[in-house]
Amino acid sequence: MDNSPDSTGTPPSGQSIKAIAAKLSTGALFSKGLGFVREIFMAHVVGVAALADSFRGSLTIIMLPLAFMQNESVPAILIPRMQEAGRQGDAAHRLAAMTVALTSIGAALMIATMIIANLLVDAMLAGSSDAERQMTIHFVHILAFSMPASVALNCLASGEIALGRTSITNARASILNVGVILGILMLVLTSQGGMLAIAFTLSFNTLAIWATWSLWKKGDLSFDRLTASDILSEMRIFLRRLVPFLPLPAAEQTNIWFERLLASRLMTGAIASMDYARTLTESALLLVSQPIGFAVLSQTSEGNLKAQAQTITRFVAILMMPACAFLFVFAPDIVSLVFKRGAFNALGVELTSEALRGISIGLWASTLGWILLRLLNRANRNTLAAGILVVSYLTNIAINALTSTFSEAHTYGILFLGFGETVRSFMMCGLVILALGTPMSLFRLLARGLLPAVVMAIAGLQIIENFDGTFQRLVLGVSGYVLCVLLAAGLLAPEIYRRLYAFVLTRKEH
Repeated sequence: MDNSPDSTGTPPSGQSIKAIAAKLSTGALFSKGLGFVREIFMAHVVGVAALADSFRGSLTIIMLPLAFMQNESVPAILIPRMQEAGRQGDAAHRLAAMTVALTSIGAALMIATMIIANLLVDAMLAGSSDAERQMTIHFVHILAFSMPASVALNCLASGEIALGRTSITNARASILNVGVILGILMLVLTSQGGMLAIAFTLSFNTLAIWATWSLWKKGDLSFDRLTASDILSEMRIFLRRLVPFLPLPAAEQTNIWFERLLASRLMTGAIASMDYARTLTESALLLVSQPIGFAVLSQTSEGNLKAQAQTITRFVAILMMPACAFLFVFAPDIVSLVFKRGAFNALGVELTSEALRGISIGLWASTLGWILLRLLNRANRNTLAAGILVVSYLTNIAINALTSTFSEAHTYGILFLGFGETVRSFMMCGLVILALGTPMSLFRLLARGLLPAVVMAIAGLQIIENFDGTFQRLVLGVSGYVLCVLLAAGLLAPEIYRRLYAFVLTRKEH
């Protein structure tokens, strides 16, 4: 990770980097909690109805044109640019010029999206009904007004991180989740589905106005003497530096588009079911991979990458491989406990459970892959890391295309879409392990970790067969998971038990 400059252009210390990482991780955890509440409300009020698919499909449509100005491309370009400007004492002026330049691109994309909304909806939701199609077009026209604000927020958040602060980044996801929750409440009060899109758009624009005012008030954003020449100069710099980053967002967004297209052809509710399942699986990624990934990036010394990779692999295999087996076996019970109420009916449970099962098979690989990818980033092998992600997304697309030829059965079609994500996770994890240069030692660790996962799966199936009641089965399943984690620790890290035994003996002697 690049050292971010302070307001004088001086890079902060290693401790500052760790503090930023901690703040970002804490903010992400809080926003994920709000996102979880949002999805529960959405499931209760909307379920897997056409409204859910239309809203999620329209969100994807407006984000597709913005792909190259989202994710990591803007921070990767703008933070070094702010470092350069900070050393010249011109950071506030340059941040304003860059923000205006990128927001202008976002505004142009907004106009284009609104003009060709019909074509975009037909290309993504080809299998939807005419009524659902018209609803999605209506949502796109409303949500398009959030596109310039989305670009501006990403730009301003990156500029703030370059100054060593994270308030905009942490507020962004949380406020947007609150906005959607308010939209759901307005939907209940008015029975107007458009309230979801209106609330989302208002949240984005309100947050962009606040972020602009906040940085301007602190003197970190200056529009004084801003000229068209300045704006065009920053736009050219951004576009020139953007070229190496284009393959990754292109592959990622193509994968999202293709998945939505196939889901729309299966049945109403398929798109929403995939997102409900990801609400559960992404919690594991956030709680495990993100904190460890930030810790890896915050290290100031190179260290022994092979030893670190082995330590991380042991930790993930112990916790995540039995957890994946638990999720696969108890998917219907978990989905029922979390979502089954209100408009979320038995069909929603069935579809979401199959999606969860498909994704859960490779959840351990996704978690491990994202963490080990940070080792490559820290070793300045960023091009290789980006190439691995592109290949992984292309593999996901290929698997989805293959399985779509024999997924006529609707629930199995959802399972296959989830399995496409699993194959992507396996590909990413395997390629990262090969890139780190320690394939056999890590593969042996993972092979040993399969035994506790198999034990968990067998125990879970026995619990499902012999016990009734969702809550009772899940309590027994969690107990079985804890035992399997202890077994995994004995197989993969026996020194834990040796140290514990030595500690007990020492306590007895004293």
